[in-house]
Amino acid sequence: MPQTLIRRFLLLLALLALLPLAGCLQDSASYAWPEKDHAITLIRNQSWPWQDTMSVEVVALRLPECNSGMSVKDIPIKSDITLFKAPDEYAEPVFIVRMNKRHFAVSTQSCQVQEFKEAPPDPGSKLGAFQEKDGKFSFVPEGL
Repeated sequence: MPQTLIRRFLLLLALLALLPLAGCLQDSASYAWPEKDHAITLIRNQSWPWQDTMSVEVVALRLPECNSGMSVKDIPIKSDITLFKAPDEYAEPVFIVRMNKRHFAVSTQSCQVQEFKEAPPDPGSKLGAFQEKDGKFSFVPEGL
């Protein structure tokens, strides 16, 4: 009988040890446009359930040549994440991702993601937002 009690106790202890990890966040969403080999993907990661911030990988994809990005740390969990098509004044087609008060230029042409030092005066036309929809992190186009 003591062996059975010890095993049950160890099993309960193992299950309790996993509880803190249950609230962690790790998911992704993508914006893809008509050229099916182009996309902007965001990968969210929250290491611990008690954190109120997350890291977000912003990835520019143009397969098979381009798969590059950058990690953005300390983004509040409840941040609005919006995607814009930048005005044509840029040297190449650029998309702007706004997370909280930070802005990032994303180019699948040059395969780069860069943070703006200051917010651009005109981020361009709003394409939509990366947000929870029906319990899943998704890109939700503007107007839906």
